[in-house]
Amino acid sequence: MILSAKQKRSTKRIILAFIVLTIISLLVNFYVLSIFIGGNENSKAAPSVAASSSIETNRGNNNKNEPSLDFAIIGFAKTGTTFLHDILANHSQVIMYDDEFWGDGNMLRKWLNKTTVMTGNSSNETNREQPQPTTKRRGIKCPRIVKETARLDQLLNDTSRVIVGVRHPVHWFESLYNYRIWQKHEKKRHNTKPPLRFLHNNRTDWLGLSTGAARFDLYLKQLGKIPLSPEELQHMTRVNKVNGIMTSTAHHEQHPIKVLLYSMEQIKDSNTQRRLHFQHTLQQFLNLDTPLHDLATKEKVNVNNFQHSENIDICEEQYREIRNTLVWQGKHASEWIRNKFMKSEDVVVSDVGFMNEVLGRWGVDPCDEKSS
Repeated sequence: MILSAKQKRSTKRIILAFIVLTIISLLVNFYVLSIFIGGNENSKAAPSVAASSSIETNRGNNNKNEPSLDFAIIGFAKTGTTFLHDILANHSQVIMYDDEFWGDGNMLRKWLNKTTVMTGNSSNETNREQPQPTTKRRGIKCPRIVKETARLDQLLNDTSRVIVGVRHPVHWFESLYNYRIWQKHEKKRHNTKPPLRFLHNNRTDWLGLSTGAARFDLYLKQLGKIPLSPEELQHMTRVNKVNGIMTSTAHHEQHPIKVLLYSMEQIKDSNTQRRLHFQHTLQQFLNLDTPLHDLATKEKVNVNNFQHSENIDICEEQYREIRNTLVWQGKHASEWIRNKFMKSEDVVVSDVGFMNEVLGRWGVDPCDEKSS
């Protein structure tokens, strides 16, 4: 069969089209195959990237190959935190950071690495001089954490434990104010003191001091012990802007750390049985084998015995409006702490009955009780 010229041209076009389509098909298949292979290689590499970054992004340091912090005293200021720091620093099974910790995660890791090993604790003759991992509990005092809860992720891990102290808001306000005055004159710090009336109703804040800063419940809510309703979250967002709380929404959710809650009255309790019970609770909370030194034998530190004309007596009539605000806030804060926070399985309280009694007085002006 002889093809015409027209038919020959048509056949050539068909053959050429077939060749072009075949080449395109091969190129597409090769491209898809290369993506598939490359994707598998990338997916195999991904875990190592995630693992290396998790040290920085996860809570604290959850890498089992790196040292971790055992506990932290996280607040509040003027609730005996320095007193507890010194008590624990003198315990044979505890290593405390010398001063108040103001560093970041990198600074903490350097200190932990420095205190990770101890020598001469091996009974094996071969390993007697070899460094051995420390069995001591390592802790810091960092009252900033309770207000800047994003620092929980920087400094603590899921197995760390925190100690939180509270105090009647009226006594707390007076004590912290007079302490700031002491720092101003004795340490030459914080020379710019706002008028006292500006610290009322959150008009301003003096280094963590204002009536709004006495809302202990707002800070405790951020520790993630109690689920919060949408209404509570909205309220917190609103008041946080006023009170200057450095909030993190991540901590509105459940957080695995254990919390020991205590009141100022417990560390200076004249009732020997209750005081010893609190000491035993603290010992168990930190997994210490031997008892703490009796709190009654330790001299109080940072006591405001410095007298200056700028010091205040919160019970004076001129401060009644401030006291009224603090008592009103204290009533609501104590109700939430007693009815919700203390009922969390992650929260430890030495004497629930005594703590309820102490917190119940937050809704009463202590100056009225004092004068009656």
